[in-house]
Amino acid sequence: MKKISICLTILLFSSTLLCAGDFKIGYLDVDFVYNEFPEKQEAEEQFNQEVNEWEMELKEKEDEINQLKTDYENLPPIVTEQRREEKLALIEKKENEYITLSTDIRNLAIKRQLELMKPISEKIVSAINSIAEEKNLDLVLDSQGGSVVLYAKDEEMDITDLVVQKLNEETE
Repeated sequence: MKKISICLTILLFSSTLLCAGDFKIGYLDVDFVYNEFPEKQEAEEQFNQEVNEWEMELKEKEDEINQLKTDYENLPPIVTEQRREEKLALIEKKENEYITLSTDIRNLAIKRQLELMKPISEKIVSAINSIAEEKNLDLVLDSQGGSVVLYAKDEEMDITDLVVQKLNEETE
């Protein structure tokens, strides 16, 4: 329902502007642009490396907890009830630390991914704006992101390759 209302809004907006004079629309596949941008791939590799380090840290904590549980289960019958309770309390403490660390890492991962992607997004938006100005476009749609390109009279309206080319030129 939301997509239909967006499409209708775009169509109404477009028809109003078309009546007002020349109106040029372009479109591109934003996902393709992101996936073709080398800096995005580098940022993904860096992010994945950091995630792997965090996962190793979590795995170490998990292994420590599992070892504590194994040690508890293998306590000889002569161990006092107080000592058993101390071991259980330690296991519970380590499990709580693990949950906190896991939540902290998840939040850190989200923050880090945003930090890595922000400059890339800014460069892509800048390239899109630049191409749109060069081609004198009034509106640019994302052909994959929910906006639907129902008809394209001219392939020149597709600026995907131009945006990728501009990003590659700026990277070099």
